Amino acid sequence: MTATWTVRTVGPDDAASIARHRYFRGEPQEDLDAYAAWVVSCIERGTYIGFVVEAAGQVVGGAGAVLLDWGPTRGEASGTRARIVNVYTEVPWRKQGIAKALVDKVMDACAEAGVRVFSLAASAEASAMYRALGFVPYANEMILRRG
Repeated sequence: MTATWTVRTVGPDDAASIARHRYFRGEPQEDLDAYAAWVVSCIERGTYIGFVVEAAGQVVGGAGAVLLDWGPTRGEASGTRARIVNVYTEVPWRKQGIAKALVDKVMDACAEAGVRVFSLAASAEASAMYRALGFVPYANEMILRRG
Protein backbone atom coordinates (compact mmCIF):
# COMPACT_ATOMS: atom_id res chain seq x y z
CA MET A 1 0.00 0.00 0.00
CA THR A 2 1.40 3.38 -0.91
CA ALA A 3 -0.22 6.46 0.52
CA THR A 4 0.62 9.55 2.51
CA TRP A 5 1.39 9.07 6.15
CA THR A 6 2.34 11.42 8.96
CA VAL A 7 4.33 11.00 12.16
CA ARG A 8 3.23 12.36 15.51
CA THR A 9 4.31 12.07 19.14
CA VAL A 10 2.48 9.53 21.28
CA GLY A 11 0.24 10.55 24.13
CA PRO A 12 -1.57 8.61 26.85
CA ASP A 13 -4.51 8.03 24.49
CA ASP A 14 -2.20 5.94 22.27
CA ALA A 15 -1.52 3.34 24.96
CA ALA A 16 -3.94 0.75 23.53
CA SER A 17 -2.33 1.03 20.07
CA ILE A 18 1.13 0.75 21.59
CA ALA A 19 0.08 -2.37 23.50
CA ARG A 20 -1.32 -3.90 20.28
CA HIS A 21 2.04 -3.27 18.60
CA ARG A 22 3.84 -5.02 21.43
CA TYR A 23 1.41 -7.94 21.67
CA PHE A 24 0.51 -8.59 18.05
CA ARG A 25 0.48 -12.38 18.24
CA GLY A 26 -2.87 -12.79 19.97
CA GLU A 27 -1.72 -12.60 23.58
CA PRO A 28 -4.39 -12.44 26.31
CA GLN A 29 -6.25 -9.15 26.67
CA GLU A 30 -5.09 -8.88 30.27
CA ASP A 31 -1.49 -8.61 28.99
CA LEU A 32 -2.49 -5.81 26.61
CA ASP A 33 -4.42 -4.00 29.35
CA ALA A 34 -1.54 -4.25 31.83
CA TYR A 35 0.98 -3.01 29.27
CA ALA A 36 -1.28 -0.15 28.18
CA ALA A 37 -1.67 0.99 31.80
CA TRP A 38 2.09 0.81 32.30
CA VAL A 39 2.76 2.78 29.09
CA VAL A 40 0.37 5.54 30.20
CA SER A 41 2.33 5.93 33.43
CA CYS A 42 5.65 5.99 31.54
CA ILE A 43 4.40 8.58 29.04
CA GLU A 44 3.14 10.76 31.88
CA ARG A 45 6.48 10.45 33.76
CA GLY A 46 8.48 11.14 30.60
CA THR A 47 10.24 7.77 30.61
CA TYR A 48 8.62 6.61 27.35
CA ILE A 49 9.41 8.51 24.18
CA GLY A 50 7.42 7.37 21.20
CA PHE A 51 5.90 8.20 17.86
CA VAL A 52 3.14 6.75 15.72
CA VAL A 53 2.44 6.94 12.02
CA GLU A 54 -1.08 7.76 10.93
CA ALA A 55 -2.66 7.29 7.52
CA ALA A 56 -6.27 8.16 6.79
CA GLY A 57 -6.87 8.78 10.50
CA GLN A 58 -5.62 5.33 11.57
CA VAL A 59 -2.45 4.40 13.44
CA VAL A 60 -0.52 2.11 11.09
CA GLY A 61 2.83 1.97 12.88
CA GLY A 62 4.70 2.98 15.95
CA ALA A 63 7.98 2.88 17.83
CA GLY A 64 9.17 3.97 21.21
CA ALA A 65 11.96 3.93 23.73
CA VAL A 66 11.88 3.31 27.42
CA LEU A 67 14.42 5.47 29.22
CA LEU A 68 16.29 3.35 31.73
CA ASP A 69 18.23 4.60 34.74
CA TRP A 70 21.19 2.38 33.91
CA GLY A 71 23.85 4.18 35.91
CA PRO A 72 27.09 5.55 34.50
CA THR A 73 29.17 3.05 32.52
CA ARG A 74 32.55 3.11 30.80
CA GLY A 75 32.37 5.77 28.15
CA GLU A 76 28.83 6.86 29.08
CA ALA A 77 28.57 9.11 32.11
CA SER A 78 24.90 10.12 31.76
CA GLY A 79 23.59 6.87 33.21
CA THR A 80 20.50 6.86 31.00
CA ARG A 81 20.02 4.23 28.32
CA ALA A 82 17.17 3.94 25.82
CA ARG A 83 15.65 0.55 25.10
CA ILE A 84 13.96 0.69 21.68
CA VAL A 85 10.59 -1.08 21.92
CA ASN A 86 7.26 -1.55 20.18
CA VAL A 87 8.54 -1.07 16.65
CA TYR A 88 5.65 -2.24 14.52
CA THR A 89 4.09 -1.50 11.15
CA GLU A 90 0.75 -2.91 10.01
CA VAL A 91 1.31 -5.50 7.27
CA PRO A 92 -0.17 -3.52 4.35
CA TRP A 93 2.11 -0.57 5.21
CA ARG A 94 5.41 -2.44 5.44
CA LYS A 95 8.42 -1.87 3.17
CA GLN A 96 7.76 1.87 2.86
CA GLY A 97 10.37 3.09 5.33
CA ILE A 98 7.89 3.63 8.15
CA ALA A 99 9.74 1.61 10.79
CA LYS A 100 13.09 3.18 9.90
CA ALA A 101 11.60 6.68 10.00
CA LEU A 102 10.05 5.97 13.40
CA VAL A 103 13.21 4.53 14.92
CA ASP A 104 15.23 7.47 13.58
CA LYS A 105 12.72 9.88 15.12
CA VAL A 106 12.76 8.05 18.47
CA MET A 107 16.56 8.04 18.60
CA ASP A 108 16.74 11.73 17.66
CA ALA A 109 14.28 12.61 20.44
CA CYS A 110 16.26 10.53 22.93
CA ALA A 111 19.51 12.16 21.81
CA GLU A 112 17.94 15.59 22.44
CA ALA A 113 17.29 14.36 25.98
CA GLY A 114 20.97 13.45 26.36
CA VAL A 115 20.75 9.71 25.67
CA ARG A 116 23.73 8.26 23.82
CA VAL A 117 23.32 4.49 24.28
CA PHE A 118 20.51 2.51 22.64
CA SER A 119 19.68 -1.17 22.88
CA LEU A 120 17.00 -3.40 21.42
CA ALA A 121 16.03 -6.96 20.63
CA ALA A 122 15.75 -7.49 16.89
CA SER A 123 13.66 -10.05 15.07
CA ALA A 124 15.28 -11.84 12.15
CA GLU A 125 13.12 -9.78 9.75
CA ALA A 126 14.19 -6.46 11.26
CA SER A 127 17.88 -7.04 11.98
CA ALA A 128 19.02 -5.72 8.57
CA MET A 129 17.14 -2.46 9.14
CA TYR A 130 18.75 -2.02 12.55
CA ARG A 131 22.20 -2.76 11.13
CA ALA A 132 21.55 -0.08 8.49
CA LEU A 133 20.82 2.33 11.35
CA GLY A 134 24.19 1.52 12.92
CA PHE A 135 23.24 -1.12 15.50
CA VAL A 136 25.71 -3.96 15.96
CA PRO A 137 25.26 -7.36 17.59
CA TYR A 138 26.01 -7.36 21.29
CA ALA A 139 26.33 -10.05 23.91
CA ASN A 140 23.37 -12.40 24.14
CA GLU A 141 20.73 -11.55 26.66
CA MET A 142 19.46 -14.08 29.12
CA ILE A 143 16.33 -14.12 31.27
CA LEU A 144 15.07 -15.87 34.37
CA ARG A 145 11.49 -15.71 35.53
CA ARG A 146 10.92 -16.82 39.09
CA GLY A 147 7.44 -17.96 39.91
